[in-house]
Amino acid sequence: MVDPHASRFRWLSWEAAGVAAILALAAWLRLRHLGIMGFHDDQAVALRIAHDILHGDIRTIGLTSSSGAANPPLYVYLVAALVAIHDGATFATVSVAVLSVVAIALTYVAVRPRFGRTVAATTIALFATAPWAVFFGRFLWQQDFLPIVTVALLWTMFVVLERDRTRVALLVPVLFVVAISLNLSAVSLILPIGALLLYRRRDVDWRAITAGVGIGIVVLAPWLAHNAKHGFHDFSLVVNNGRGHGGTPGTGIVEAVRWTVDLVSAGGWTFLTGAHHEGGPPWTLGRAAGIVVITLLVVGMATSLGRILRDGRHPATDTARRALLLIWLVGICLAYVSSSRSGVGPHYLLVSYPASFLLAALGLHDSTSLLSRRRSAVVSLAAAGALAAAFVAFTLSFQAFVQRHGGAGGAYWVVYDDTAALAKAARARNLHVASAPAEYLAWGHLQVPEGTTRLVTIRIRLTDNSALPCTGQKRWFGPVEACFPR
Repeated sequence: MVDPHASRFRWLSWEAAGVAAILALAAWLRLRHLGIMGFHDDQAVALRIAHDILHGDIRTIGLTSSSGAANPPLYVYLVAALVAIHDGATFATVSVAVLSVVAIALTYVAVRPRFGRTVAATTIALFATAPWAVFFGRFLWQQDFLPIVTVALLWTMFVVLERDRTRVALLVPVLFVVAISLNLSAVSLILPIGALLLYRRRDVDWRAITAGVGIGIVVLAPWLAHNAKHGFHDFSLVVNNGRGHGGTPGTGIVEAVRWTVDLVSAGGWTFLTGAHHEGGPPWTLGRAAGIVVITLLVVGMATSLGRILRDGRHPATDTARRALLLIWLVGICLAYVSSSRSGVGPHYLLVSYPASFLLAALGLHDSTSLLSRRRSAVVSLAAAGALAAAFVAFTLSFQAFVQRHGGAGGAYWVVYDDTAALAKAARARNLHVASAPAEYLAWGHLQVPEGTTRLVTIRIRLTDNSALPCTGQKRWFGPVEACFPR
């Protein structure tokens, strides 16, 4: 006679081992070869401000966003906390990677009891290995802290959807404020939040919601006070510049859709690499896997919509969860309905994590639903494993490409090790550098002090092949050509 308890224990053991393997893979992809991570102006500025905060400089605003508006200061205080623990760009980047892996683990915790172990494992396998998720998980950028917040918010919203009068509702406005503090694009999450509260209006603990709004206002208070003092200048910049500069209004929603599907696949990669990028079988394999995942995402959205239409005004809890996921993704894209393409970047769509991966996993699950339960699980997990393997091959190929070239000509730019080597050489000769990242690493400054004559000038050969005027000594640091004065 088979002991059901022993059988269940074996299942749990295999499940735990599988989840641990996925998390280990996620950590390995994000923590390997940290010397080839990107280190740009934004990272140098954030670290410089962090030092200022630790020396008593209280900040009411954070870094300036691409729209020209000043972000809330939460991010620079997070970086200050990291610098207080250990000073260094590498440690701060490791912290981003660790939080990225924690977000993947929390995704499993949120998905497993609601959609089952197979869907949960598929979701985190894609989340762990998708090339864009790996890239954003090894780069010190304020929106790269978003996934752990959006995962927590999705779990919180599921709880509010499932439980009457739960005090967990307090976290919904708090996490929303934290999300917009990390990137103003997260304001689009007001759409799924509003839909949830409207749907559950008779069963929500409104006192908890009110308390959460109060906490959120306190968190935003310094930024709100700064804007009140300056005529809410940042608000107008977000509204006006968020539409983009030039182009056709309304094309932003197309761009938002494109980036949403790219971020679950390997699309749009030339944004990082520029015109010159890696190729070969890993590139082709990763792109093919990405097309499959996009197809599964469309299937998951279609089958979820079918369930919503079937159930009508009184959906089952599972259907209501799927509706929330659909509104989450559709709402994010609708937020750009008045924008032009220039007003939408890939980092704006990071708020689609993990909903996009979960809908793709549901698409795979629904595609195999005609099979027996066991066969469906086997086929789904095998497919998820194959997709993850293709994504890993793509990412390893890209990392090798970056290591070989010292960076990439698109947004990736120059790797940290080469910038640090330039900074070390300049400091050894008591020179300043005409580059904010290198100047910061050398001297802790962002700008060369006025009156400096002993200056290292540079050319980044990834994008600029023009001659570098030099009457001194030319030296190379990966793709960086530098002129050291005599």
